[in-house]
Amino acid sequence: MDAVEAHEFIKKYDFEEVIVRKLSTKTQQVKFSNNEIDITNNWDETGFDIYVTKGRKIYNFDVKNEKDLEKSVINAEKALRLLEDNPDYFKINSEKYQYRSRSNRIIKISNFDISQFTKDFLEDNIKFAKRIGGTIYKKSMELEVVTNYNNFKDLNKSIEFNVRAFNENDIPTQQSFATSHDDDLENIYKVGEELRDHLRMLGKTVQGSEGTYHAVLHPLFFASIVSYTLPMASAYQVDSGISFFAGRLNQKIGSSLFTLYDDATDDSMFGSRIADDEGVPTKKTPVIEKGFVKNYLHNTSTAIKFNSESTGNAGIISPTPWQVSVEPGTEDPKEMIESIRDGLYIVNTWYTRFQDYREGIFSTIPRDGIYRIKNGEVIESWTGMRVSDSLINIFKGIEGVSRETKKVKWWDETMYSKVPYVYVSKLNITKSK
Repeated sequence: MDAVEAHEFIKKYDFEEVIVRKLSTKTQQVKFSNNEIDITNNWDETGFDIYVTKGRKIYNFDVKNEKDLEKSVINAEKALRLLEDNPDYFKINSEKYQYRSRSNRIIKISNFDISQFTKDFLEDNIKFAKRIGGTIYKKSMELEVVTNYNNFKDLNKSIEFNVRAFNENDIPTQQSFATSHDDDLENIYKVGEELRDHLRMLGKTVQGSEGTYHAVLHPLFFASIVSYTLPMASAYQVDSGISFFAGRLNQKIGSSLFTLYDDATDDSMFGSRIADDEGVPTKKTPVIEKGFVKNYLHNTSTAIKFNSESTGNAGIISPTPWQVSVEPGTEDPKEMIESIRDGLYIVNTWYTRFQDYREGIFSTIPRDGIYRIKNGEVIESWTGMRVSDSLINIFKGIEGVSRETKKVKWWDETMYSKVPYVYVSKLNITKSK
């Protein structure tokens, strides 16, 4: 059963609006550790995500097996009668649209042998590291969305690669790669070079010192920071008071060098979409533009409530970002590091936790490379450190942005992101122990 057939079936029941999302995904994974491939996994999943409304009531349910559709719809009809009106729901989009065609090519990605690549990668790099581990994925997504007014189909594929290498002292560094475009695929072969460069820099590792430092942030680190930032631009989070964007529309909260987009139109990444769950075409939306808060992310209901327009970010219940894009600058990453007289170069981070969402105050633990820089040279690597700061302080402190960008995605620490290296003037570092 396709989404159109499911939609026609559900419309026979006592609902006003019906949205059916049919999502089919295929995922191949190769996992490796200690210089050897551990396991290859394959997942093939298909299911329906369905929204039904009546008045200002809305109900959402999943159907994994189409044989269960009728029973689930009957249950939804009963549940909807018992619900109270949702004061934040007004309607879904009713305007009809024509949709763009995708710009990416995925023939090479479709044919890419991730098992053979992993074998070759390990063979080429194990001589430079004590041990290497990581994962590589080949993903395929087929999406079909049908509403009372629009329907569209979308297809995308990707390769995602994350690798950690440990030096002779068991100190790790990490690199990440992701693409949904054939033209980028050759860059996966540069990951080994970058990994070896960072391994050479690790050298002596010592307990770091607390303080405020100039720092160059690798795209992996900065992608993690902005991956926590962009969802806070959802009008739902703003309205709920769990966002530092609340009350700051059109205010300056960052350097003039910093522009942050939600860009679902960049088809070279797997988070791209041609339309949202209401059938509204997606777009490239500046959330922070030259340091100023420019837009919140809206679906139809939040747009009505905020006296704005949908940005193509539905989520029916709450608007959601699709993927991160940061405007590149003019700097060379190597020269940014060499310009530091006394500071840090931080590759990656994880376990980011917020102490105050309204002010964007957080802490996060750098990992896989935090390097001490003196007079433009790496003198040692640090351990046992935590970044304890605020998003606004970091964004206002941006003094340099590289012209080079990287596409990254790893675990749940980053969204699909295209980000540069950034130089920040004041980064607050504390001990993590």
